[in-house]
This record gives sequence, structure tokens and C-alpha cells, in this order.
Amino acid sequence: FWLGRRKSARLNAFNKQLPDTITLIANGLRAGSSFLQAIEMVVRETRPPISLEFGRVIREVNLGLPFDQALENMVRRVRSDDLELMATAISIQHTVGGNLAEILDSIAFTIRERIRIQGEIRTLTAQQRLSGYVVGFLPFALAMFLFVAAPSFLQPMFDPAVSILGLPAGVIILGLGFTAMLVGFMLIRRIVDIEV
Repeated sequence: FWLGRRKSARLNAFNKQLPDTITLIANGLRAGSSFLQAIEMVVRETRPPISLEFGRVIREVNLGLPFDQALENMVRRVRSDDLELMATAISIQHTVGGNLAEILDSIAFTIRERIRIQGEIRTLTAQQRLSGYVVGFLPFALAMFLFVAAPSFLQPMFDPAVSILGLPAGVIILGLGFTAMLVGFMLIRRIVDIEV
């Protein structure tokens, strides 16, 4: 769980830095630098994690790996859709030709717009997400309160005198309720998880 959170935080930090990095590369190309010189400028001017990843690309190219392969390795390591879009555009431009600075500017604009729209969606769906958490947590909090305040109140739920298939009826009812709550919580998460 901790590793997943760290990985997600690093990917979010990378994606937030990517539009400015792409703009920096485009400005370097307009100033007359080669693409590798623009990437070296990114390594010098930006902060981790993006400087580390582009630094690896420079290192791999210096060790003799073709630039397209080094860029593909970075896409495989980072697993960012925005980075994959940038790498695909650069690869196509190297094959077909064209003004790379303009292409990178349009990609940076697209990524910025996507980040802005995702922020708006998170703001608009915040109430629904919070409702899902409250609905999921409230029954457990109420059961804990009853268990502390009146321990004998929940005792009939576990009475083996009323049983279905050898289990107390209260346990089966609790299991069905827990399953229904879990399904409802997952449905709320799916409804408010909007792809951009």
C-alpha cells in the first residue's frame, strides 16, 4: 500500500511538471539548440522526478543507445499517458519531419487543458466521493458505538437459536449488508471516476 502511494505521488509529480518541461524543450529548440541539448537543459533546470528521468535518457544516449530507444525506455519506466503522447509525437517527427517546437507547444497545451479539466471534475465530484466514504464508514462507526455503549444490544444478532444453514441468522444478515455496502461503495467510486 505504501509503495503504491509513493509510486502514485511520483507519477503525479511527473505529470504536473511535464507541460512546463515540454515548453522548456520547445523554447530551447526555437533558440537553436539541438534536441539533446534541450533535454540537457531540462536536466539542469528542472527538479526531480522529471530531471532524473531525462538525465537517464541523456546517460543512455551517451552510452551508445539510439535516442528513440532511450525515450522508449523512459516511457516504459514512467508509464505516463502524457509522456507517451510526447514520445510518439517526437518519434513521428523524426521519421516524417516538421516543426518540432510547434508540435511540442500543442502537446503542452493539450496536457495543461487535460489537467485543468481533471481538476474541475474532482471539484464537481468531491461531494459524491465524500458521500461514498460516509455511507461506507457510518455503519461500522454505529456498530462500534453500540458495542461500547450497550454491549447486550447486539447479542441477539449472534444467537445460535435462530440459524440458517448452521450459521446464526444475524451473521448472515450482517454479511449480506456488508456485501451490499461494498457493492454500493464500488458503484459510487465507478460513477465519479470520469476518464479525461
